[in-house]
Amino acid sequence: MELEERLAKVSTELSPGNLVLETNVQVKVIRPILRSLGWDDADSSHLRAEYKTGYGRADEALLDEFGHPLVFIEAKKQGHLQDVARYDSALRQLFRYARNEPVRILLLTDGETWDFYLRKAAGSPAERRFLRLTLAESADLEEAASALRTFLRRDAVLNDDAIRAAQARLVDEKARSERRRDIQIAWRALLDGSDETLRSLLTERIEQGAGHRPPSAEIADFLREQGAHALPEGDPAPGPSRPYTYDELFPDDRPRTDYARDELEHLMPDEMSDVLEWWAEEWEVDAPTEHDCDLGESSQNVEFVLHAQGLYRGWVTAADEIREAAEEFVDVQAYLASLKVVELRDWAVRLGLGTSGLRKQGLVDTLAENIEWLGD
Repeated sequence: MELEERLAKVSTELSPGNLVLETNVQVKVIRPILRSLGWDDADSSHLRAEYKTGYGRADEALLDEFGHPLVFIEAKKQGHLQDVARYDSALRQLFRYARNEPVRILLLTDGETWDFYLRKAAGSPAERRFLRLTLAESADLEEAASALRTFLRRDAVLNDDAIRAAQARLVDEKARSERRRDIQIAWRALLDGSDETLRSLLTERIEQGAGHRPPSAEIADFLREQGAHALPEGDPAPGPSRPYTYDELFPDDRPRTDYARDELEHLMPDEMSDVLEWWAEEWEVDAPTEHDCDLGESSQNVEFVLHAQGLYRGWVTAADEIREAAEEFVDVQAYLASLKVVELRDWAVRLGLGTSGLRKQGLVDTLAENIEWLGD
C-alpha cells in the first residue's frame, strides 16, 4: 500500500480516539507505516520489538544490516503526549534507552503526534527535536508522507541520507526559532516604549471604527500591557553565557560522576533533572536531609549532587583499599574471610551498607558482592 493511502487509513483509525493501549498504537499505526517505508516488521533483521538496552527496553528498534539499532521508537497510547508532565517523562525515558547505543534518530509518538529527535546534537534533549508531525484527520497527509520518506524510509536510514537531512533541518529549525525570538524581542520593545507610530495607527483605527478618539495615555498603557505577553518564554534579557555545552557535560547522554559546583550551577533545569535522576537510579542515593531550609530548589539540587558525588568517591576509595589489601590473598572474598567481624562491619560502614544482624559469612558475602558490583 502506498504511504499516502496508509496515512489516510491511519488517520481514520485515530479519529475516534479509541487506541487506548500502546499495543494498539504499535499494531494499527506505527508498524503499518513502517511497512510502507520499507521496514518488514516480520523480519527480525529489520525491526526488533522490546529491544533490550542497559536502561530498559525500547518499544521498537530499526536495525542496520549488522543488527545494530539506528532508530528507537517509543510508543504511547493515543493522546498520552498531550500532557506536559507525561510527555517530559516519556522523552527522558527515550533518551535513557539511547545511552550507550549507536542509534541516530529517536521517535516519540502516541499515534497522533510524531516527534523526531537527533540522538546527538547540541543542547538539551528538548532542543534536539527537528520535526513534529500530526497525523490527525485534518492534517496535510501529503506533507507528512514526504517527511516520513525523508527521515524514516529504510534505505534513507541505512545510507545516512536521513541523518544528514535531520541535521540540516535541525539547523534550520534553530535558526528560525532564533529569528522568531528576535522578532518577539523587537515587538516587545515597541510595545513597552509605546512607539509613536503604533500609538497613531491604533488611535486612528479606533477613531474610524468607534467614532471617538481615546486619550493618548490609555493607548500607551494598553500597549505596555500587551508587551508583558509578547514573550511567553520569559524575560528577553540574555542571561550569563554558559561556559559548557550540553554535550561536554553529557557525553553520550550519561551524566558524569565528577561535576564541579560551577558546572552544576550552569545546568538548565531539564539537564539538572537528568543528573538528579541518574544519581537516584544508578546509585540509589537519597537527597541528604541536612539541607538548609532557606536554600532554593536549585541550590538544594546542586548540594544533593555534590553530596552524592562525595558518597561515590568514598565508596570507590574504600573498595580500592579492600582490593589493595587483598592482593596477597587469592581473591577479595578470601581476604574478607580472614578478617574479624568488627573489621568487616567497619568496611560495611565505609561502603555505606546496611549489614546489621548479619553473621560473619553473610558480611563477607555482602561485601564481596558489592565490591564486585562496583567493579562492573
